[in-house]
Amino acid sequence: MPNAVALILAGGLGKRMHSNQSKSMHAVAGRPMIDWLLDTCQQAGVPHAVVVVSPSASDIRAHLNARPSPPTLVTQDIPQGTADAVKAALDALANLKAERVIILPGDLPNLRPQTLSPLVSLNTGIACLTVIRKDPGAYGRIVRDSQGGIKKIVEFKDCTPQEAAIEEVNAGIYCASLEFLQRAIPQIGNHNAAGEYYLTDIIALAHQEGQSIRPIVIDDPGEVMGVNTPEELRRAEAWRANQTEVGAS
Repeated sequence: MPNAVALILAGGLGKRMHSNQSKSMHAVAGRPMIDWLLDTCQQAGVPHAVVVVSPSASDIRAHLNARPSPPTLVTQDIPQGTADAVKAALDALANLKAERVIILPGDLPNLRPQTLSPLVSLNTGIACLTVIRKDPGAYGRIVRDSQGGIKKIVEFKDCTPQEAAIEEVNAGIYCASLEFLQRAIPQIGNHNAAGEYYLTDIIALAHQEGQSIRPIVIDDPGEVMGVNTPEELRRAEAWRANQTEVGAS
């Protein structure tokens, strides 16, 4: 098995949470979201993690440094998008001798280890987790080619009407080789509606290279529910509580 390292993008300031806390420090079931995610990675067989944070995130820095096995912390100086966050972490990943990198958003407290496990054993190509949503909202759309393979991911702001109607959306979780990321990330531009460097562009770049792109479709959208607002935080907590009740019955 190649040396896999988790890369958690936790630079969000949580402005829509109406709080001074870093977004990933908001609690679900009494624990910060970042702790749930780090524990999930360890349980899935990924003991080493790099966490990208903002320069002002003193709360998450102190919290993570106090963990029994602190992750490596990297600063994204200016928030310019998810690909820019990965770029900030490339040297740290190389120092950890990462061969495969599992990339995750920092606001997925309900992700289960068994969902992450297939990525840990992936030796080649690139994987992308997707989910079907009847109301896909502002999630990036999964565009497949005529053979059913993933061709690209289109962010909602850049979707055509036909793409906006797609119900299969991006869960924001990827697995790729560090060698590919080192080659692909510098190629990503910001010529899009948001003017940001989108990590989703790595899928189109991998497709152009002829790499194998493995889609892993998640059955339950609640497991990869992102948390950006107090309402979404309440929904994430309710989902976890329901899963606990089901498991206890």
